[in-house]
Amino acid sequence: MQLTRQADYAIRALLKLSEVEYGSVIQTKEIASCEAIPEKYLPTIMRTLARAGLVRTLRGNQGGVLLARQPSEINLREVIEAIEEPIVLNRCLRDRGECSREEFCPVHPVWDRIQKSLVERLESTTFADLATERISAAAGSSKGWQYDEDPRREKVPA
Repeated sequence: MQLTRQADYAIRALLKLSEVEYGSVIQTKEIASCEAIPEKYLPTIMRTLARAGLVRTLRGNQGGVLLARQPSEINLREVIEAIEEPIVLNRCLRDRGECSREEFCPVHPVWDRIQKSLVERLESTTFADLATERISAAAGSSKGWQYDEDPRREKVPA
């Protein structure tokens, strides 16, 4: 599974909206600038997120976008699925009976467990969590990702 660029942009845009006081209106060009999102894509993404009930859009000179719900009430799965289709690791998990090998395939239960774990993790990660994490990281908090002195090693959660 790989997220599309549009899903990545949607996540970054909602993260920006989650960092400001709830109810604040931000213009899409400000979001685009802060999050390095091409300005031409953002209005379409915002309309999709509005149809999903995640943001509200306001027209006019003082217009822009704002969250439709508190950041603590919006999770990663909702945003990804608003932009893309429901999360499915393999076609055999989309609908029962989709795969003729489902009943005897030794890999099917593994895919099923992985998908359930992924969806649970996405559902349990709210935009309030992400905003807090980014603000902490920007402030130099010891929480978040820590890097080893050896650049060949990967980052590890604190």
